[in-house]
Amino acid sequence: MLDDTNTNTPTRLRIWQQNLNTSFAAQHSLINHTTPNDYNIIAIQEPHINFLNNTISNRHYHILYLSMHLTQPTIKT
Repeated sequence: MLDDTNTNTPTRLRIWQQNLNTSFAAQHSLINHTTPNDYNIIAIQEPHINFLNNTISNRHYHILYLSMHLTQPTIKT
């Protein structure tokens, strides 16, 4: 019989969503002052994009891009 109780399951999902208006300083501050202990997901609208068409993160989070990120970088959704 399987035990349905899992004590490692978080009891709630914590999400932070913010529009950074492409500000490098705002993005740097946000990612360096939050940890997975604070939020499970950080959703950034209008992140800072560098000359390589990439954004920045830290070791706690993974970046997810739209599928057309590199083929159509000027399109905003």
